Amino acid sequence: MSVLNDTWRYLVQRRLWPVAVLLLAALVAVPMVMAQDPEPAATPPAVATKSSQSSLATEPIVALAGPGDRAERRRVLGSRKNPFKPAVLPKPVKTPAAATAAPQQAATDKPSSGGGGGSTPGASVPNLGVTPQPDTTTPKKRYEMFELTVRFGPSTADTELPRSDLKRLEALPSADQPVLVYLGVLDDKKTAVFLVDSGVVAQGDGACKPSRTSCETIHLKAGETEFFDVVGEIGEPAAQFQLDLVKIRRKATTSAKQAKRSYTRASRAGKKIVRARIAGDGPLRFRYDEKSGRLHKLTSKAYKAALSRAATVARAHL
Repeated sequence: MSVLNDTWRYLVQRRLWPVAVLLLAALVAVPMVMAQDPEPAATPPAVATKSSQSSLATEPIVALAGPGDRAERRRVLGSRKNPFKPAVLPKPVKTPAAATAAPQQAATDKPSSGGGGGSTPGASVPNLGVTPQPDTTTPKKRYEMFELTVRFGPSTADTELPRSDLKRLEALPSADQPVLVYLGVLDDKKTAVFLVDSGVVAQGDGACKPSRTSCETIHLKAGETEFFDVVGEIGEPAAQFQLDLVKIRRKATTSAKQAKRSYTRASRAGKKIVRARIAGDGPLRFRYDEKSGRLHKLTSKAYKAALSRAATVARAHL
């Protein structure tokens, strides 16, 4: 009893006696509460319909797995997922272009032997599988005003005559052996005038001026053909050439300023041939106008004056 008395005095001195009273009451009440029997819980009434009873009677609760179900992977509810297993992704479908580009990209993406992670100057750009195509377009040819497109060559050739473009005062077949020299076009822009060599006989669609027997120049239009017989020293035909005038360019593919500049341009070799011809046989019956780029026929009075000047110059050189 001394222990209980000492404990009680200690609690009183410390003013803890209310706590002791509550603990004592709890020790007495807990066994009494636990000794009482709990009331049974009320069970809910079972409601069963006719349809549910019939379905439970006919349908089995557990069904057997078929052969198709065994082949597939079955998952059980509540099974744990492996966090270290990678997710199954669909396989990408390779196209022919991607399959071709893959080896080329792998070959160009090789690391350089210089070391270091940064890009080095002059490093080649990786090929992404796109091969640059060379430019195969032919540049458009530019034509000058009143430039001719002709076919010229020996008339005995079995193949088609070669096609070429002819500018003013260019000679055919060459400047060393001139048979024809292109002088220009007339005011109608449809007639081309050629200077014929003195030892050549012309026959065909063209018009010989001043006459067929004295053919100083030959006049041709697009689509016409002329034959030229080169006579040898003793009068026999040495060669025969054929000229087909295909087209006369009446529109320049250059600018208007360049077209006007082309009026003053001419073959230097052709100028020498024309000057030699004028010095030997007299002046021509045509005058070239550099402003319009066309030939103008001299009047009879102007032609006589040109003949008089040529005779005066010839006498001065004697």
